[in-house]
Amino acid sequence: MKRHLVILFICILSGMGDRALSATFTDEVGRTVEVSRPPQRIVSVAPNVTEILFALGLEDRLVGVSNYCQYPPEAKKIEKIGGYINPSLEKIVALRPDLVVGIAEGDLRTFVDKLAGLKVPVYIANPRDALEVLTSIRNIGEVTFAPEPARRIVRSMEEKIRSIRDKVQGRRRPRVLHILDFNPLISAGKGTFVDDLIRLGGGRNVAEAATGKYPRFSMEEVLVQDPEVILLASMKSGDPLVKQRRWWERWKTISAVKQGRVYVLDSDLIHRPSPRMVEGLEKVAKAIHPEAFK
Repeated sequence: MKRHLVILFICILSGMGDRALSATFTDEVGRTVEVSRPPQRIVSVAPNVTEILFALGLEDRLVGVSNYCQYPPEAKKIEKIGGYINPSLEKIVALRPDLVVGIAEGDLRTFVDKLAGLKVPVYIANPRDALEVLTSIRNIGEVTFAPEPARRIVRSMEEKIRSIRDKVQGRRRPRVLHILDFNPLISAGKGTFVDDLIRLGGGRNVAEAATGKYPRFSMEEVLVQDPEVILLASMKSGDPLVKQRRWWERWKTISAVKQGRVYVLDSDLIHRPSPRMVEGLEKVAKAIHPEAFK
């Protein structure tokens, strides 16, 4: 009799196995996600997510990343699943993931619904400013069952942000223009990640009052705004944006040009909401207030 009860108990536990070894989370767009404990086969659909997972020490569990995941260099060796806006569902499913981590961009609903229909758990991160990057790191740490590494990373980032803010606090806020594209001139307005970095770095974004997140500027409007600092974003050293810096030099009446304050910064550091965001913030702050870092 006892033997039969033991066998029955084992059978019940076996039937409950998946449920017993799982946890439920709410992602950053309000969805409920059930994740195995802990996930062993993770797919990252975005470069910032890949950087976060590497920083958490979970690279050995990464089985797939987007085509744009190039940092750290080890990410280049991981199986590619397409772009982060339109990833290949077939490639993702073939990797048999027990967790997919994406971001709130592209045709999100279709992507999530299809994977959910295939019983693949999907966690969506949605960091929109510097502080929300810290929240995303904590959340991804929780959903991957790596909360302590996440806490360490966040503490270190908070200390760096605090140090930078202390250096620029109380100083006059120069007018800053960040250029994303040149044909036409496109900037980053209020509510963008770069806008937040400019504010934290002690500057005033000249595009903050413009309509839309990525407003267009005519050259006449730039001359009227007269930015004191111009920030360009470069994917790599020596690319066309370096030439564009020279292009700005002909506009001698602009304060930033007159004072030699047109800077080319690493795009990944100032556009990507990842742990390296604090490096980008420091570079932005140094461009705006070089005197504060001497």
